[in-house]
Amino acid sequence: MAALTHDYPFLKISKADSSGMHGARTAASAHGGLTAMQPPTHRGGVAPRALARVHEFVEAHLEENIGIHMLAAVAGLSMYHFARAFKQSEGMTPHDYVVQCRIRRTQELLASTDLPVSEIAGVVGFADQSHCTRRFREHVGVTPSRYRWLMR
Repeated sequence: MAALTHDYPFLKISKADSSGMHGARTAASAHGGLTAMQPPTHRGGVAPRALARVHEFVEAHLEENIGIHMLAAVAGLSMYHFARAFKQSEGMTPHDYVVQCRIRRTQELLASTDLPVSEIAGVVGFADQSHCTRRFREHVGVTPSRYRWLMR
């Protein structure tokens, strides 16, 4: 039984002691001696309101050079604490999140406008078309030009 609780820490072994009530023994034995508990909640990360402010800031300032110090200031945390907490909350680094947002916006613009890729790269905050193309291919699997052709 100890191995079971090690593999599934949210399960609790219920054992009715001799001084306990008969109902407790019956309930425990009816479930094979196991009762389900809530999985442990993980604390930490960026507070939901601060995270929403960071998301809004990134979307509003995507074309700018967004540094971690700016995002940490929006969240009201130190740079180092923000970087760790953001990764815990989002599962990716702040930089990876910004790049992902830029890729998403690039996809939208490629599908809905006839702007050249070089202009789109500047509008969404990439340093140049080459940087945009390289990151786009890493995340989407095709070049921006090919993506536009496939979307039409």
